[in-house]
Amino acid sequence: MQSSVCNHEAARLEALHKYQILDTAPEQAFDDLVSLAAQMCDTPIALINLIDANRHWFKAKVGLDIQEIPVDLALCRFCIQQKKTLIVPDILADERFAKEIIVTSEPYARFYVGVPLIVPGGQAIGTLCVIDRTPRQISQKQVEALQSISRLVVRQLEIRRNLGELASIKTEYKQTQEALHQSECILHSFFNSAPMMMGIVELVDNDILHIADNLATAKFFGLTPEAMQNRLAREMGATDKHLSQWIHYYRQAERTQSPVRFEYSFDTPQGQIWLSATVSPIAISSSKHPKFAYIVEDISQRKQAEHQIREQAALLDITTDAIVVQDLSNKILFWNKSAENIYGWKAEEAINKNANQLFYSKALPQYREIYNSVLKNGSWRGELQKISKSRTEITVESRWTLVLDEHSQAKSILVVDTDITQKKQLEKQFLRTQRMESIGTLASGIAHDLNNVLSPIVMSVQLLKNKCSDRNTQQILSIVESNAKRGANLVKQVLSFVRGIEGDRTVLQIKHLILEMQQIVQQTFPKTIVITTEIQTDLFSVCGDSTQLHQVLMNLCLNARDAMPDGGNLSITAENIFIDKNYTIMHLDAQVGTYIVLTISDTGLGIKNELLDKIFEPFFTTKQFSNGTGLGLSTVLGIIKGHGGFITVSSCVGKGTKFKVYLPAVHTDTNQSLENIEMPTGYGEWILVVDDEAAIREITTSLENHNYKTINASDGVEAMAIYAQHQDKISAAIIDTIVPNMDGATTICALQNINPQLPIIAVSGLATSEQIPINQASGYIAFLPKPYTVQELLRLLHTVLQYDS
Repeated sequence: MQSSVCNHEAARLEALHKYQILDTAPEQAFDDLVSLAAQMCDTPIALINLIDANRHWFKAKVGLDIQEIPVDLALCRFCIQQKKTLIVPDILADERFAKEIIVTSEPYARFYVGVPLIVPGGQAIGTLCVIDRTPRQISQKQVEALQSISRLVVRQLEIRRNLGELASIKTEYKQTQEALHQSECILHSFFNSAPMMMGIVELVDNDILHIADNLATAKFFGLTPEAMQNRLAREMGATDKHLSQWIHYYRQAERTQSPVRFEYSFDTPQGQIWLSATVSPIAISSSKHPKFAYIVEDISQRKQAEHQIREQAALLDITTDAIVVQDLSNKILFWNKSAENIYGWKAEEAINKNANQLFYSKALPQYREIYNSVLKNGSWRGELQKISKSRTEITVESRWTLVLDEHSQAKSILVVDTDITQKKQLEKQFLRTQRMESIGTLASGIAHDLNNVLSPIVMSVQLLKNKCSDRNTQQILSIVESNAKRGANLVKQVLSFVRGIEGDRTVLQIKHLILEMQQIVQQTFPKTIVITTEIQTDLFSVCGDSTQLHQVLMNLCLNARDAMPDGGNLSITAENIFIDKNYTIMHLDAQVGTYIVLTISDTGLGIKNELLDKIFEPFFTTKQFSNGTGLGLSTVLGIIKGHGGFITVSSCVGKGTKFKVYLPAVHTDTNQSLENIEMPTGYGEWILVVDDEAAIREITTSLENHNYKTINASDGVEAMAIYAQHQDKISAAIIDTIVPNMDGATTICALQNINPQLPIIAVSGLATSEQIPINQASGYIAFLPKPYTVQELLRLLHTVLQYDS
C-alpha cells in the first residue's frame, strides 16, 4: 500500500514538472482567471496553487502577499489527495482542519473551497481555491463556475507548454537548418576538392546517366561538371566494354544493397592506367531509375609498386639461398621459397614464429651471442648447425645483416643461409681419406723398420735352437720365436692397411671364400650365432689375393661375433651390381663399372653414429685392451682399397650392423657388364617419385629408359595432391624420407590410408629401415638405403610390384 502511494506521488510530481511552470514570472492569463474566481465567489482570497514535493507555490493569487508556503500548512493537500472539490463552510467547526496553522494564524481562514487541477494524464498537480475569513455558504452555480475556471487553468497550462515545445522545435529546426547548410558546404567543398573521382549516376536504357560529378571526374573526361550533368556515358566517349563492366557491378550492388569494389585498366593517350572503383546503391530515390554513388581512385602507382615487389619476390624465390627476415624479437617476417626447400617449413608455418624455437633449440646461447654481435657490429658471418622440420641437422653458411629504418634505428635482421651440408660431408670424407693416407705413410715407415728389427731376431733364434740342446733354453727360444713371428704378423697387418701387401693376384670366385668362412663359423663360433649365406648363381669373378680377401671376411665375421655376446644372426650375401654415374655422385670412392658386393650383417649391439667415422682408423677400438689391437678394420680397408674397391657401413644401436664390401668384377667393359647384369623392365607403369634432389630426378630418367613412366613431386604435400588426382594410374611410389613440408614417413602413412596396397619404396641416406616408422611386415613397402644404383632400384621396384608372385 505504501509503495502504491509513493508511485502515485512520483507520477503526480513528474506530470507537474513537465509544464516547467514552477518559479516562473506572473502571467496575465492566470492572473485574470484567479481574479474571476474571487469575484464569482465574492471572497477576499483566491489562489492558483501548484503543489510540489515540499511546498505550495502560487502561480496567481488575490488577497495574499506571500508566494509560497510549506506543503503541510494548507488544506489544498487534502483536495488533491481525493481529486475532487473540497468545500468547508466553517473550518473551526470541522475537527479535521480546525487546528491547521492557516486557521489559527494569518490569514485566519474560516471558509475554504478547493477544486483540483486535473491534467490530461489524470494527476492532480494543484488546486484553484477561494478562502474567506468568515464562515459562509457557496451555491452550486458558484461551485460549477470554479470547476470551469479550473479547467481553463489546466488548458492554459497545456497551451503554455505547447507554445514552449513549439518554440523549442523552431529553435532546433533553425539549428538543424544551419547545421545542414554547413554540412552541405563542407560536403560540396570535399566533393569538388577530393583527388579521387566521385559522383551520382542513374542507369538508363543500358547506359549510365551522370547526374552530378566532381571536378576530378570532369577533368578525367576533359569536360566541366556542368557539361557532364545529365549526359550519358556513351556521349562522353565511354566504350561498350567499360559500360558493360560498370553496369554489371551496378546491378550487383543493386541486388546486394551493399557497396561493390572492383579494379580495371583504362587506356589513355599517355598510356595504360589502373583504376579502383567502388559503387554503392542509393536506397531512396524519387526517380524511376536506380541511382548510385561512385568513387574512383587512380591506383597506377600502387600497381607498378606491386609489380616491382612481385618481380623482386620472384628473384628471391629463384635464388638457392634461404632468405629470412626476422624482427629484433626474433619473430620471422619473411620466408622465401628456398627457405621452404632447405628447412621444410612452408612460409605460412614459419612466419610469425620465433626463429630461436624453430632453428636453435640445442645451441641457443651461441645464437644469442651472434644476435648481440649483429646489434653491435651490424653484421655476422659463419657456419651454423640448424634444425629442419624433420628434425635433421643442416649445416649452413649464414650471413646476418642488421637492417635500419629511415631514422637509422635497428629495425630487423636479414639472414641469408646457404646449405653446405653435402659439401661438409664431402670435405669430411676427403679429410678422412687424407688422414688415413697420412697415418698409412707413417705406419709404412714404422712397419719397414720393425721388419728390419724382427728379421735378424727370427733368423738368430733358428740358429740358436739348432746349436742349443738344453730343454729350458729351447723353450725360451720358442717363446722368443713365437712372439717375433707374432710381431711380424702385426707388421703384415699394418702393411696391408697401408697399401695392401702384394700377393698373388688371380681370377677367383668369392663364393668359395664365403662357403669356407661359413664352415669356419659353424665350427668355431658359439652355437647361439646362426649363420646364413646367399650367393647369386651367376656371380662374377674378381681379380685378387685369396689370402687377403679371406682375411677381410674373417675380420668382419669376428667383429660380428664380438657384437653378439648373447647370440644372434650372422648373414653373408654376394651379388652382382653395376655402379652407375648417380651412385658415384653419392660416393667418392666409387667408379662406374661392374662390382661384386659382399654384405656381412649381424643383429648385434650396433655402433653409435658418432663412432662410425672412426672405426676404420688404425688402433681405434671399442673393445677391451686385451681383446683387440684396433688394426682389424683398418687392415680390411687397406686390402679392399688395394683391390680397387670400397666399403660402406650402416648401423643402428641395439639392432645390428651391416658392412658392404664392393670389389671390381673381372669384366670391366661397361657394355658387356650391362648385358650380363639383370636389369628388370616395367610394363608402362606410372611411378610417383617424391624427392627434392637432382640426383634422384636423373634416376627417374633411367626408370623411363626401362619402360616405366614417372611423375615427380618435390615434397609430401605435392605428392598427396598428385596422387589424389592420378591414383587410378599410379602403380607405385618412390619416396625420400626427408622431403620438405610433409616428411616421407608421414607421406607414406597418408598414401597407405588412401590405398593400403600401393607398393612403396622408402629411400634414405641418413637412416636405416629400422629407424623409419614404416610397416616392416607389409609386403607393399620396401626400404632402399642411399647410395644405390639404377639396377638396385629396378630390382626392388620389380619386387614390390610383385611380378614374381
